[in-house]
Amino acid sequence: CMHQIYSSDHSLVSSKGKAEIITMDEDQPRQSCCTWFHSLKVQIWIAWLGVSAGVMAGTVFAIQYQNWIAVTMCFVSSAFATLVLHLHMAYKKTQMAGWSSTKLRCIAAVGATVSFLSFIAMIYCLVVAGIEHQTIDKAGLMGANLWIAAVWFFMTAKWSALTWRFARKYRAYCEETQPLLAAPPPEYSVTI
Repeated sequence: CMHQIYSSDHSLVSSKGKAEIITMDEDQPRQSCCTWFHSLKVQIWIAWLGVSAGVMAGTVFAIQYQNWIAVTMCFVSSAFATLVLHLHMAYKKTQMAGWSSTKLRCIAAVGATVSFLSFIAMIYCLVVAGIEHQTIDKAGLMGANLWIAAVWFFMTAKWSALTWRFARKYRAYCEETQPLLAAPPPEYSVTI
């Protein structure tokens, strides 16, 4: 019943055997939280946050804790967030229409591979950190703390998976628009 109310401007809702027509005001926007979250502007801001979080965390772990595994993964995560940001911006500025599907297929393959490897590395870090009884207090964070490394392997897995997802999504977009941009066949072209 609620779906019928929000699905269109005029809905037929039955209550106790009677049919009533409910009209919705056209002035009020009907965007759910999911629609807002998946908008391109929000996705661009999320990618910017991913880039800045990786750079800032990598700098802190390098200077203060000397955890070089975490530092490396912070910057790798930031690189994939930058790639996601680049994909969004190219799509927004309609520069992606000229891209080849092979380019996006390669980006997607790299994203999927790195995501899988990062997820396996995260599990390894969690298991080894648990076996070695590593702590997350200030003294335990110094050096190669695998709890923190696992967090950044997870972040790398997330951003590389998003790279895979959006490269596939935008490849489908490019494949839809390529026939529209292609030159007409020679037998149909007009020469003067």
